Amino acid sequence: MRWLIAFLILSVPLFGIESKPSWFLQMEAGPVWQTRNDCRIPGDSGTFFSLKEFGGGPFLAGRIYAGYRWTKKSEFRLLFAPLSLKGSHVIDTNILFQDQTFVAGTLTESLFRFNSYRLTYRYKVLNDESWKVWLGFTAKIRDAEISLAQGALTAKKSDLGFVPLLHFRVNYQLGRGLIFDLEGDALAAPQGRAEDVILRLVYEVHPSWYVNVGYRILEGGADNSKVYTFSFLHYAVAGLQIDF
Repeated sequence: MRWLIAFLILSVPLFGIESKPSWFLQMEAGPVWQTRNDCRIPGDSGTFFSLKEFGGGPFLAGRIYAGYRWTKKSEFRLLFAPLSLKGSHVIDTNILFQDQTFVAGTLTESLFRFNSYRLTYRYKVLNDESWKVWLGFTAKIRDAEISLAQGALTAKKSDLGFVPLLHFRVNYQLGRGLIFDLEGDALAAPQGRAEDVILRLVYEVHPSWYVNVGYRILEGGADNSKVYTFSFLHYAVAGLQIDF
C-alpha cells in the first residue's frame, strides 16, 4: 500500500497513440467510505449486524492496472485492487457469527477484506471525434474475508472465488485534452451481484501522461444459506496513467 500512498494518484484511461501496440500503467489511490456493509454469517442462522457501525471511514484504498493494446481497437488489462477496512465498536447486542457468540457491551474489532484480481479484454465498438465506446469481459478473482475479535475470541469467514463480469467504457471529448470517462465492471445473478463503476475527468498533460479525478462506487453481495453480505462503498479518486 505504501507505493500507492507515495504516488497519491489514481486510475486513468488510455487515450494515447493508437497506431501501434503499446503498454500502459495506471495507478489509483484515495479515501473510501462505507455507507452499507450488512452481514449475517451463516446466512440462515447468524445474527444480522452492520460493519458500518464499526467505522464508516474514510479508509485509504488504492489499485494498480497494467495493460497492453495490441491493435487499434483491442486491449487487455490486469488489475490488482487490495482493500482492507478495519474498525472497532462496543456492540449493543450479542452477535452469533460463524457459530461463535460475541457478547454485548464489549469492545469488538472487525475486518472487512475484499481484494480483487481481474483480467479484462475490451474492444472499441465506436470511435469518432467526440465519442469512444468499448465493450468487453472481465474475469475476476475475489479474495474476501470478514472477521470479528473480542480479546482472545476470534471468528472469520473467508471466500476465494471466480466472478465473471461484463465490462464497459464510454468517453466523451469535452475539449482539448479534457475527457469525460465512464467505466465499469458489473453483473447480476440469482447468487448475488457486483458493480464497480467510476465516473471521472481525465486531462492529458503530455502525449503519454494523463491525470484524472473522479468518483467510484463498489457495490454488491450475496444471499444464501452460508452467507448474507451486501456492501456499498464510495471512493474519491485521483490518478495517473503512463503509456510506454
